Amino acid sequence: MDRLFERIYGCEAACTVANAMGDVPEGYTYKEIEEKWGFIDRPLPQYRKGGKRKNTWGLGPDLIYHEHYRPAGMTEDGMERHRLCTSAIIKKNGRIDIVDLAKTWAEDIDPAKFGFSLGPQDQVIYYSLKAGVPPWEVGKFASWPGFIGTTKMIMPVGMVNACNPEQAAQDAFELGRIKDQRGVPGNYALEVCAAVAAATAEALRPEATVDSIIEVALSYLSEVPRKEVELGLSWAKNADSWKDLRPLYDEKYKGFPMSNAVEMLSAGLACFWIAGGQPKETILYAVNLGRDTDCKAYIGGGLAGALRGIEAVPSEWVQTVEYAAANDPYTVSRRTAREAAEGLYRAAVNTLNKQKHTLDLLEQLLSS
Repeated sequence: MDRLFERIYGCEAACTVANAMGDVPEGYTYKEIEEKWGFIDRPLPQYRKGGKRKNTWGLGPDLIYHEHYRPAGMTEDGMERHRLCTSAIIKKNGRIDIVDLAKTWAEDIDPAKFGFSLGPQDQVIYYSLKAGVPPWEVGKFASWPGFIGTTKMIMPVGMVNACNPEQAAQDAFELGRIKDQRGVPGNYALEVCAAVAAATAEALRPEATVDSIIEVALSYLSEVPRKEVELGLSWAKNADSWKDLRPLYDEKYKGFPMSNAVEMLSAGLACFWIAGGQPKETILYAVNLGRDTDCKAYIGGGLAGALRGIEAVPSEWVQTVEYAAANDPYTVSRRTAREAAEGLYRAAVNTLNKQKHTLDLLEQLLSS
């Protein structure tokens, strides 16, 4: 393994572990997590209850949640979006546009499996695309604008644009339009999406540091969300322990929707900073922080995995999620994290070779 592959694999494995571990306590406060589990320190199994509700205005298919069992290491809807984005990149063997992503969304999803891993928001996107709505318009009509769902697919974009944060952010702004829209007051989802993609690309640079990764993420935020994220980082920098973060986040966001994109970025980066960019600690802190735990862990854990590489991610955790992915009956892709990393690595190298070719042509012009 060369160092680029080790770090891409570290990112892919860490965000998969983070998603699986964080899915179990999602929606619980930190006090409820302590009461129910004490401290979550490994992937756990869970049982999901079913349910049904009418779609908006009673039109369209009902939103159904199927009763099912999830073994330890199995992931949820956010990782399904991540896998769809990964599949599109692997198919193209390089950077993708929103049409590439939309085609993979339409081709790789089995609509009979909505309500297991993929949820209602993905169902709305799928049927909109199948009906012929242009991919760049779908985000205007998708469910839960301003939430973290856009970002939960975006780390592969940072990986294929390794060491190129600016290009990663530009791609994320476009691709995120399949799930959200820009310019609506109070909706910063696409800014957060771009920030995470850029930070992932930065984390793969040889000289990257925890501080440089955070600074790149902040640079893609406008004033209001940036101040909110910087507040969480100030809590981390003044804390004696990661546990000090819990009541601060609990109090600030009490009564707010759980999956707000800015809160997720703030908490994910705070855990990443206080853990010194170590994947194991970042994931554990985020998983036990409360509220939308899998999203916080995905952001912080994925960045830490990209920075430190696969050797820093506990091997027993990786083995658990690899087995779960290969045997998941509901997922859009049964690639293991290693197999996904191999495809993303090839796509990143191919992207790099195209950039080199462009540079060679420019140098020829400059020297002529």
